[in-house]
Amino acid sequence: MNTYQGTGARVEVVTAMFVASGIPEEARELGRFLEALNNPAGARQIALADAAVRPLYRAAEQTPLGATMLVRRDEIIFANFDGPFLSRPAVRPTMSRTPVLLLAPPFQISGAIEMAPGADPMATLRLLTNAFFLVRDASVFDADGNLLGEGDEIVVNGAAVQLAAPTRARIAVAAMTTPRTHQSEAPDIEAESRLIAARAA
Repeated sequence: MNTYQGTGARVEVVTAMFVASGIPEEARELGRFLEALNNPAGARQIALADAAVRPLYRAAEQTPLGATMLVRRDEIIFANFDGPFLSRPAVRPTMSRTPVLLLAPPFQISGAIEMAPGADPMATLRLLTNAFFLVRDASVFDADGNLLGEGDEIVVNGAAVQLAAPTRARIAVAAMTTPRTHQSEAPDIEAESRLIAARAA
């Protein structure tokens, strides 16, 4: 998902109906982009220049719009950011990772969240899901557990998460088969027709 190779930042945002991509005008670095999403004083939309869009449930190529697109922040379920984390080097504190399962319909998101060593995973989840946050080593599945994509990190909208648990488990729906009717129990239409005809005679 994040395959940045120094060619400029681009973001793909996923809503319940559409997938849109473009160049984020608010920030060209992941850290700044996350800050912009979580800024309560910011606009309700983010702007994506050179935008393209496609319906969520169709695998067709995205349609280039030749324009800048506005996307409501609260409609975003998750986003893939393809760009640098920060342009300036920064000293990051040592963090530990814990597995997490997030159910953000229509998706399941499995990965890891970072937290301070010794921190309580549930308390960290409560805090993170109040805002947009990063999920590392992420895998995204549909509601039935079919893999849709994976990558180093994605931005998840905590407001879209309905259920969250610190676990490596995920939901996989087993294929359901329709029970076959036993041959002796199947109705014999021809026999019934002959019986009706005989009675009528």
